Amino acid sequence: MYDNRSRQVAAGQTRQRVLAAARESFLTHGYAGTTIRAVAAAAGVSQETVYKRFEGKAGLLKAVYDVTLAGDDEPISFADRPEAQAMRAADGARDSARAYAAMAGAVAGRIGQLLDIVLSTRGGDPELEAFAATIDRERLLGATAAVRHWSSLGLLRDDLSVDTARDVVWTLISPAVDNMLRQRGWSRTDYQDWLARTLLATVLRDEVTTTAGDAGS
Repeated sequence: MYDNRSRQVAAGQTRQRVLAAARESFLTHGYAGTTIRAVAAAAGVSQETVYKRFEGKAGLLKAVYDVTLAGDDEPISFADRPEAQAMRAADGARDSARAYAAMAGAVAGRIGQLLDIVLSTRGGDPELEAFAATIDRERLLGATAAVRHWSSLGLLRDDLSVDTARDVVWTLISPAVDNMLRQRGWSRTDYQDWLARTLLATVLRDEVTTTAGDAGS
């Protein structure tokens, strides 16, 4: 038992070293300039170890992205993390919009630099195109979960279907949108405030406005 535990700890430490070396290489040299040989050397492991654990550079990039998005390498689903739990626990449209914007802003802050560098040279590279398609699908799943949650609470606008609301949210939290706003000098707080306001204007029922309208009818 003790020996098995020791091997697990060693394997986890090796994984962390490889991911740290890979992330540094992707940020410094981009996807094309990163090699398994260089990552393995920086992590102090063999190339075979990297290939065996991550199945090549594309798998390594996805693993780096997943850890960067989550903020750590703990085996906890994103839905069970505090940011997502806070969004689900929010009461009412305004609190939900703010909680979701805080979650999206935190994620964008973690992954923004990596995606800026890696995807800036994606044109024509099938591995990067596949990576971009994968994270787009994952973002769509996350947007779908949020919209279905809001729908179950009666927080969606009456004139929106769940599918349409999902597509709007998916677009609003796109890394491309975050990148453009950062280029205009927006801070992370600016982005979160804008996202919360935009969710209230386009997707969620603003309970303050609804109440005022009902009172005047």
